[in-house]
Amino acid sequence: MNKAVFLGAVLLLLSSAIRAETIILNLEEPKADATYTGISNLRGWAVAESGVAAIEIDIDGVYAFDVPMGGTRVDVASAYPDFPDAKTSGFSMAFNYKGLAPGEYLFTARVISNDGGVALQTAEVTVDRFVSSFIDDAAKVDTTTVSEVLFAESTVTLKGVSVEGQEWDVALGFDTATQGFEVTGITAVGAPGGGAACAASDWTSGDYTFEQQGVERAFRVRMPANYDSALSYPLIVAFHGWGGDQGEFLDNATVQSESDRRGYIVVAPLGLGNEAPDNRLSSWSFQGSTTGLDGDGVNPSVPGDSRDICDDDNTADYVYPSCEGTAENGCSWTQCTVDDVSFASALVAKVSENVCIDANRVFAVGGSNGGMFVWDLGRHAASAAVFKAVAAIIGLPHRGFLDPPVSEGGMPAISVTGVRDRTVPPGDWDQDTYTTTSDGDVFYYTGASAITRVWAEAQGCDTTVPAASFDVGAPEFDCRGWSYCQSESNWPPVLDCRSDRGHMYGLGQSWPLILEFFDQL
Repeated sequence: MNKAVFLGAVLLLLSSAIRAETIILNLEEPKADATYTGISNLRGWAVAESGVAAIEIDIDGVYAFDVPMGGTRVDVASAYPDFPDAKTSGFSMAFNYKGLAPGEYLFTARVISNDGGVALQTAEVTVDRFVSSFIDDAAKVDTTTVSEVLFAESTVTLKGVSVEGQEWDVALGFDTATQGFEVTGITAVGAPGGGAACAASDWTSGDYTFEQQGVERAFRVRMPANYDSALSYPLIVAFHGWGGDQGEFLDNATVQSESDRRGYIVVAPLGLGNEAPDNRLSSWSFQGSTTGLDGDGVNPSVPGDSRDICDDDNTADYVYPSCEGTAENGCSWTQCTVDDVSFASALVAKVSENVCIDANRVFAVGGSNGGMFVWDLGRHAASAAVFKAVAAIIGLPHRGFLDPPVSEGGMPAISVTGVRDRTVPPGDWDQDTYTTTSDGDVFYYTGASAITRVWAEAQGCDTTVPAASFDVGAPEFDCRGWSYCQSESNWPPVLDCRSDRGHMYGLGQSWPLILEFFDQL
């Protein structure tokens, strides 16, 4: 439905809802017809004669999240002294408008009273932003390139500000709510109609390096066969398994053909190893893998219970020299030289400076150790603002690490595992307990059902029932997911897919499935 038509319908059907007999709602931000370009408040107040039960926010007619209540509003209490909790009727939260693609959005605030009454208020706003949804380094903003400064009554416009190598005209307006200047408009210089424009596209397919955290990092870039530097493309960052390299994904014929057919740029970085100079056993570090400790804690009622991620007495010692001051036992098995989550975000920023990517469609795929790592990309604010979704192939978190993604509304994810995998066993369907390696070492992992359920809950899915089978068009996979999610995807936004194989990528089948999953988002 057209937004204007929808807005008219809301006003027609609920003309008395904003200030009804028992419910009063005032959405103060976002403001109607305003432009938002970054992190800003989402706030207002609401009272009801029976008390307020919840404040919900819809974006373009789809439920997005609840807003916390309880803010002090002396002004409201003075105006409405007979309403319960009027003095604490304020609702407010920080909202990252940069997480939305540039365009127009209809925000709807919904107050629900304790007796079930409902009132709505809407605000149609414009969202604009720079190329990246998160700029992690102030050095990427250069005001020395400004060619002209224009002044209006309460607005200052800087012409030609350089952000991430792209020039922009940036408008700053005084905001009475924050008592400061905020970005009110962004226009890419030379981009028709404004909005995000691609940075210069200088690279071709090949091997590259850059320095991050004082360490030179290597990675390989593969452009689609029909790459056009005037267009933007979705990006996949592919993280290899333990001891792997850049060719683990990129040398595969299916990865090449399917990425070309669907128009994906694929970047494959090289992890860091346990000794110089050859980076033997290159790896990615994730929760528990450097310390050797799990996320469960010790249960004093269980004799011999420990926090180790492995049976230290029956598992080889793989501790890297870089982890000598970090490892708590012999179970640590990945590098401790750098923060791989920060590296992943920095890599995407580096690629975006030289290749034309769609910043709203950046994905991560990992195999084995790399698959274990990509779950962490949703658990840190900086990387969660960069990656739209993750796909883990035969890779699960260590025991007890069930943290959901940090982004409001969660992060889409697909887990691809093998039911005969003895290295990272997925466990039984609906299994909540951990699983145990049986390939010679004895490591403990979170089961596939447990981690996907937590991530589905973050998407608002109904996880009170078991995951249901979902036809992905690939008969070799048994894929299951949950319904009633917040996502607008045609597929469940979190999928648990299993096939009859061991600890193998099976890229001939798994890569097309993963790209089809990304295409739905």
